[in-house]
Amino acid sequence: MIIGRILILFGICSFFLTLVSNYFDVVLQIENKNEITQLGQFWFHFAPNSLQIAETIVSRYVDPCSALDILDCSGFIWHPFISSILLMPAAPILALLSFIFISFGLKKSARKKEKINFKA
Repeated sequence: MIIGRILILFGICSFFLTLVSNYFDVVLQIENKNEITQLGQFWFHFAPNSLQIAETIVSRYVDPCSALDILDCSGFIWHPFISSILLMPAAPILALLSFIFISFGLKKSARKKEKINFKA
């Protein structure tokens, strides 16, 4: 039940971030720029240091090519995988995350209620 509520809370936060991203897109259109807010730009706008720290951690410690010298290969997790995700439009990605979190949270809460009602 608590996991369901946490997932719903993440979904609501993602929904509000979607609204903020849509606001950024509207401002860009008002300024006559044919652009959309990318996920990486959105993240950088609110927390630039965390974006750089995340890149460092993934490149140094998570990527198996960087972590294991015996593999002798270049890193592949941040570049091109995560960096291509960060180039996607922010609003649809955040809206999709919002939908996924809320739907899984509601399913988790419903299962817990069914188990409680079944025992009673």
